[in-house]
Amino acid sequence: MKAAVWFGDNQVEIKEVPIPEIGEEEALLKVRAAGVCATDYHIISGKLKIGKAPNIQGHEICAEVVKINSKTSDIKIGQRCVVATSIGCGRCDYCREGKQYICNDSSEIGYYPHNGGYAEYVKVPVSAIVPIPDEVSDKAGAILESTVCPTESLMRIGVPLAGSVVVEGTGPAGLAFIMVSKLMGASKIIVVVRDQKSTERAFRYGATHVVNISECDAETEVALITNGKKADLVVEATGAKSMIELAFDMVKKGGKIILYGIPSDEDKVVFPVTKMVVEEISVFGAVGNTKAWYPLVEKIADGSLDLESLVTHEFTLDEINKAFDLYRNHDKTLIKAIIKF
Repeated sequence: MKAAVWFGDNQVEIKEVPIPEIGEEEALLKVRAAGVCATDYHIISGKLKIGKAPNIQGHEICAEVVKINSKTSDIKIGQRCVVATSIGCGRCDYCREGKQYICNDSSEIGYYPHNGGYAEYVKVPVSAIVPIPDEVSDKAGAILESTVCPTESLMRIGVPLAGSVVVEGTGPAGLAFIMVSKLMGASKIIVVVRDQKSTERAFRYGATHVVNISECDAETEVALITNGKKADLVVEATGAKSMIELAFDMVKKGGKIILYGIPSDEDKVVFPVTKMVVEEISVFGAVGNTKAWYPLVEKIADGSLDLESLVTHEFTLDEINKAFDLYRNHDKTLIKAIIKF
């Protein structure tokens, strides 16, 4: 089969490799489309040290079951699916709680030692298969994984009905937070941006208000929009030190903050501990992705959530380095790119 193999920093080559052999409770999938994640670019460029080469990356996968080895599963040959890529040991307390993504022995399809979806075929545990109906397109399926973690965190932490949510960032994660916050009943979705392009994007995907911090004071503007109360929930989806610290200025007393973006190792983020204590501000990390798969599939299928519109670029597997170039060149038109098979 043909695969895009990562051999080291900025070295991704199209190679012929053997089709994977499956074991017990595993399935062989024919990849139909794969989302290109910024994390993969950061790994192949050497900016992020996860796993080791050689490896086939790609953890956003839409596929079709072509072979299955299971005594219990009702998954059939020909079933279209997406892949819940987090793998835990299955025995520890975290796994028993449905949090295999923080299992001490956790791993993920698409990261070493597991090969991923930048290939014609991929093998996965049968338990990782999430069936999708015809109403969910290959494009939407290919990027569904990128929406799962934002959605899971909103499900876990809660969006106040008719409440106010501030979202920092208009990348794929930020847009997912905007779209799902609206779906879950937020009445004011305030998006913090720095430029006009991000303003247009925020409104397109569901923002009710936009605060451009290059033109105004965000804390003051958010207070005005919320009638002095500030936001029930602030979501930080950029990873920038200044934006993480700004989140605490925009949240109300007793409010909640979700930290999704990850700062660089060099950044030393200052947390206002006294404010957090006396104003009872709750701060949550977001990395989980187990509970949102089936609800997201349902909402895409019934037309409530238009994920396909986030796909701005499509490439063949042979063109995968062009997809990585979009990240390398900081292409402003990019939201999500996919590899079509």
